[in-house]
Amino acid sequence: MILKTAAVQANIALGIALADRTNLFKALASVGSESAPAHYSEVAKYGNLKPRYTKELLALLACSDIIEVTPDGDHFYIKDAAKEVFTSEIKDKSLAFSTFIPLHAAVFDNIAEVMKCEGPLGMDYSNYGSFYGIMDQFSIVIHKKHLVPDLIPMTGMKEKLIEGIEFLDVGCGSGFHACELGCFNLSIVSQAFPKSHFSGIDLTDSAILKANERKAQMLLPNVEFFQQNAKSMNSEWNNKFDMVMIFDACHDQCRPDLAIKEIHRVLKPGGIFAMVEIDGTSNVHQDKLTFGPAACAFYSASVFHCLAVGSNSEGKKLEGR
Repeated sequence: MILKTAAVQANIALGIALADRTNLFKALASVGSESAPAHYSEVAKYGNLKPRYTKELLALLACSDIIEVTPDGDHFYIKDAAKEVFTSEIKDKSLAFSTFIPLHAAVFDNIAEVMKCEGPLGMDYSNYGSFYGIMDQFSIVIHKKHLVPDLIPMTGMKEKLIEGIEFLDVGCGSGFHACELGCFNLSIVSQAFPKSHFSGIDLTDSAILKANERKAQMLLPNVEFFQQNAKSMNSEWNNKFDMVMIFDACHDQCRPDLAIKEIHRVLKPGGIFAMVEIDGTSNVHQDKLTFGPAACAFYSASVFHCLAVGSNSEGKKLEGR
């Protein structure tokens, strides 16, 4: 019974991710309601989607009790109380997490080979085509609300950031955190630190490309991004930064030990290093007791992504999330 439930839920999660990617939820919420359910053809037209595919995906979601369907089988709606979950500008956390499912499924065959003793060491970030876009959205979901009002004050550096310091984001990805902190347009970010200078580094050129696109869109002269490996940063950066942070990226490092040593090198004397990481116990049994079924999501991310990219090097030190 557990296996059957798991198989069914896997299909539900994939359907949710597809509906999110194609903006089907937003289309349905726009043309349908509890008082006036929408015909699938209306939803398709509004969302610029093919009607037959639209009906089939709506059917998947309705049979999963994610959305509602009328007795005729052709009209659908989202309950008013649930609309915000599927349509808000900042995604619901669970909805955002479902977007990782297609990413993991896409590398299924690769991971099967990596697991073999004679298989590759791990996987390259280039194998995960949409990773940075998905992770960017997830970072916004879990950090945007808390980054400036909560996380920064916890470091004791808020006043210095207001005055102006050098800040480094290690494993910056698409640049969300650095741009959010450095923004001086109050209509975009209500609280930020425009007098400080923010640098971000990431291993891949695709991440830096996305980060620079964000920087250009937000018009931020006080933000810079560099393609660098955290284990061997710019040799001229000795004692350069007042503050260094890592957001959910240390566990992906092939050599986190060398990355931490490099952070110590580039920090000014008396500088601050702060890290945001996954809340785990390092014991599977305890994780199961503490987090329940949700714990499997973190181990899934480790199997299909984190462990693979963090093991893709000789001399690796990573042993999983």
